Amino acid sequence: MSTERTAWGDAEGRRRDILSSAELLLEQQGYAGLTMRAIAVGAGVSPGTVYQYFSGKEDVFAALMQRRLAEIRHTLATVDRSLGVAGVLKEVEPQVTEFWRRFGRSAAQWEAKVLSGGRRGKEAAGSASDYRKTLKALAKALRETAEASGQTLLDDPALPHWVWDSLIGLADDLLLQGARINRVKPAQLVEFATGAIERGITAR
Repeated sequence: MSTERTAWGDAEGRRRDILSSAELLLEQQGYAGLTMRAIAVGAGVSPGTVYQYFSGKEDVFAALMQRRLAEIRHTLATVDRSLGVAGVLKEVEPQVTEFWRRFGRSAAQWEAKVLSGGRRGKEAAGSASDYRKTLKALAKALRETAEASGQTLLDDPALPHWVWDSLIGLADDLLLQGARINRVKPAQLVEFATGAIERGITAR
């Protein structure tokens, strides 16, 4: 996290500082350690300033997820379609793995807190919208890539959901090193998994 102080009046810079502090806290202490006071200390501001930007830690967490999902969507929008379906999945896999590393263990706690509290702040509602946008971007990238390769994707609305869940499963294995325990190298696992996904979603 940068130690350079954000200029007074730079609202966007202040928001970035707050999110950077929150992301570091989340990585070091998990969701339980993500408090508005701790976020404020890390960002070098008062708790009141943090509340000017976010209504609670649930909204901070949602904003962090939104930022990472936006990065994934950018990759999906710009990745070379000539790589083939498996190739496109390989390109986005590191970002999905990083997303899951940062948020996977905390997402269930966050969701339970939001739903049990009957609240959906602006950021919390936005994260659900961003997730849907990401699935649409994934579907679009897969469709365009398949067309560029002369392939046809299966026509099923569940397809992008299944592909996303498969990438998350791959990410989970890479992070837990489950395959490596069985002497399967990460690169081998990624090669096999992305190829299997391509075979599973293309018509024969």
